[in-house]
Amino acid sequence: MIVMADTDMIIRDPATGTFGFRLELGRDRNGARMQARRAGFATEQAALVEYRRLSRRRDANLARPRLSDTMQTVCQDWLRSREQELQPNTLYNYTWLLGLLYPYIGKVRASRLSARMTERAYRDLEQAGYSRSTLRTLDLVLTKAFAAQTGRTLGTHKPRVSDRVRPVWTLAEARRFLEQVQGDRLYPLWRLLLTTGLRRGELCGLMWQDLEQDQGSLKVCRQRVIEDPTSEVREKPPKSHNGTRTLLLDPATLTTLTTTKTHAKAPAGSRYMFTGRTGRPLRPDNVTSRFNRLAADAGVRSIGPHQVRHLLVSSLLDGGYGIHEVAERLGHDPGTLMRYYTRVSAARRRQATHRIAELIAP
Repeated sequence: MIVMADTDMIIRDPATGTFGFRLELGRDRNGARMQARRAGFATEQAALVEYRRLSRRRDANLARPRLSDTMQTVCQDWLRSREQELQPNTLYNYTWLLGLLYPYIGKVRASRLSARMTERAYRDLEQAGYSRSTLRTLDLVLTKAFAAQTGRTLGTHKPRVSDRVRPVWTLAEARRFLEQVQGDRLYPLWRLLLTTGLRRGELCGLMWQDLEQDQGSLKVCRQRVIEDPTSEVREKPPKSHNGTRTLLLDPATLTTLTTTKTHAKAPAGSRYMFTGRTGRPLRPDNVTSRFNRLAADAGVRSIGPHQVRHLLVSSLLDGGYGIHEVAERLGHDPGTLMRYYTRVSAARRRQATHRIAELIAP
């Protein structure tokens, strides 16, 4: 029998450089296999400390907390156990989401919590004004926390998908916006946004060293995000491993960027591609505010820069490009792309209507 050392169980993610592990916890009362998966540790030592802590709980038959604990205690313990794994912004969001439930089921014992009680809380939150998208994310987080801490399945029905369709620009609106901002100091940023669909944090994190002028390519390998609740800006890798990518630029966009580098008005020495007037890198929230102001000046809908990604996905798919090609350019998983980003245009609907009629009744 081969006995593996604890350090052999710690695995380094080559894409992000962080450490993680997977620990077997045995089986629950229904015989289902239980595992603890942790990732995102900055150092191997930090991952090893958490691995050994969970191992001790497992070996002492304490892998699950007491079911007499309240749901607020269960959720808070789960959050504490994942502090090293989660990014600060993600940890804040999870804390905020679960906090929405505490007034409704926070004092309920874990052993007495039922799917019906949880679904009633979701309905009350929706009546209080929270969106269905928020409630669906809340359900996902609560389900993970409850299962990880108790080894039981909550079994709630997911909140309904929102009936609201997020607005997306038309190509005519995108052209009108680009014409309007030609004289803006950040015109190269806006053109890059409309031709690549980069996230606002990725745009703010670009450095001149990421641009390969001879090859006409741009490497996306970092982003700048706002860490709530302090509103501090933090630099970190892209949103997922798909986010680290190299984009080919069209000649006009490449020329715009290289001209900007040559005639940059920002103070010398800035590593960042896009900066404020003082030479400091841009804040993502300021990019959104400026984008919406310029959109209003151009007479188009002020829907935020992220919706440009939806426009690019639909336009490229309508143009005949494959799902994987579009997903690679947007830095997304193909499945996520199809679920959240695709829109069927009226023209494509009409084409499909005529095409099926031709096939069925030529």
